[in-house]
Amino acid sequence: MKHKQVELVRGHRRESVLLTESELQDLRARQRTFEGAYWRTSLAAFSTGLLILKIFTREFYKIGITFFVFGLALLAIALWRRRTAGDVFDLSIPFRTSGNWVLLTTVATLATYIVLFVLLLNL
Repeated sequence: MKHKQVELVRGHRRESVLLTESELQDLRARQRTFEGAYWRTSLAAFSTGLLILKIFTREFYKIGITFFVFGLALLAIALWRRRTAGDVFDLSIPFRTSGNWVLLTTVATLATYIVLFVLLLNL
């Protein structure tokens, strides 16, 4: 039987620790930075792709699908990053953005823009 990993804050289980207002604000900021940006961008790409697929003609379907695939890629990155994050929400450790995740997101975004550029040139 696999045991669930317990997240610790200052040596205590996350559910039982009392935080000051400043620490709670810092924790919320970390969560917005860590997860929020990826999820919001993914939802925006899904919405844009769905909008294009619903209101434009068949010539634009490939563009809508490209946005949808980009949303899936960012969702996968967000889930993978969260799964491998470890102790990013431990307030005793200084928060720093991981360059590898930024690089992966940049590559996915750049690839999407190149595909979109080529598709627009072919219209």
